[in-house]
Amino acid sequence: MNKILEILFPSDLKCIFCDEELDGTTSNSTCASCYKTLPFIKSFCPRCGVSLSDNEEGVCFNCKNTNYNFNKARAVFDYSGDVLKVVHKFKYAMLKDLSKPLAGFMCDTFVLADLEADVVCSVPLHANRMKERKFNQSELLAKVLADKFKLPYVELCVKVKENSSQTSLDFKSRRENVKDVYAVNKDCKKLIKGKTVLVVDDIFTTGATCNEIARILKLAGAKDVNVFTLAHTPAPNRTPNS
Repeated sequence: MNKILEILFPSDLKCIFCDEELDGTTSNSTCASCYKTLPFIKSFCPRCGVSLSDNEEGVCFNCKNTNYNFNKARAVFDYSGDVLKVVHKFKYAMLKDLSKPLAGFMCDTFVLADLEADVVCSVPLHANRMKERKFNQSELLAKVLADKFKLPYVELCVKVKENSSQTSLDFKSRRENVKDVYAVNKDCKKLIKGKTVLVVDDIFTTGATCNEIARILKLAGAKDVNVFTLAHTPAPNRTPNS
């Protein structure tokens, strides 16, 4: 039925960024004009994946002073401009259909991202939040990615506690706010031991959430944990790619 509906009412007739009609030369439901202006991360910290300016090399300032439980993180975009607007539509206006083109950008980048993975999981939502939103945006992105690269997608973790919003918190407070909020799915422990796990999320801000998930995955026996997100919040005190 979904295939029939897609033929009758295609979901990719307009650019997801500017809403202009698409022609046959587009990629991921994005017109050529918008594609050229997207804030792709080209130079990045090898540890957390934040974009680096032209005069920066090696790990970023934060990573020189922070220990992460995950091995490395990568992202497609700086979380700014049109990307920020579309992600907001995806998450808060609940435009579920945006998952396919947005995950398409992740698939394109994954090939060059140098991220190994035996199994893919996503950052889980609490049951109450899932009931409210009706879908987990990170799960939708992760499933497209896993399917594209023939990797198993498994819900390795669950969110066992509701915590306050991370939005207004600093890095230290974010780490405290997510402590013991997640747990490994008991039925999945055999799938974790000795494996490299790829954790998929929509936005990397300070990395506190993925860091906590990496911690519990490694306690459960994961060999390595890598993180892949659609976007990464730019480093403080500078604009994207500056």
